[in-house]
Amino acid sequence: MTGKGDPQTSASWPIRRMSHIVDRHLVNITKVLRPLGLTAPMWRVLNGLAEGGDSSVGDLAVHAAFERSYVSRLVARMAELGLVQATGDADDRRFRNVTLTDEGRAKHAAAVGLVQRLNQDGLKGLNEAEVRTLTKLIDKVALNIGADRPK
Repeated sequence: MTGKGDPQTSASWPIRRMSHIVDRHLVNITKVLRPLGLTAPMWRVLNGLAEGGDSSVGDLAVHAAFERSYVSRLVARMAELGLVQATGDADDRRFRNVTLTDEGRAKHAAAVGLVQRLNQDGLKGLNEAEVRTLTKLIDKVALNIGADRPK
């Protein structure tokens, strides 16, 4: 039988550990954004639009690292809340262009500092060189597994 820390157990696999880190980070984001009426997935969509401008649901799914169908449902919910506006394409009903509303821009502005602080807290104890090295290592792993780079 294998024990904790044994290379044969999934608990010692770096990618599994990264997954746990991301899961916990999403929980933390949702916790700090709850008073603003936002969740971590909503934040990812708002941030994608704020940084990249108007986008398709497919492009937002890549930015947010969620399934396209989930982002489509999320965009519909965010449109109901007045955070985004989604307009269809007359020629292709599957395509929707998503735009931030004034309310969405205001929520993003209120949230960005909170999320930046969480990111900084997560890297506490690492110096700039270590953060650069960590980022390079993560980029190598992402390339190896075919992960899209956030846009």
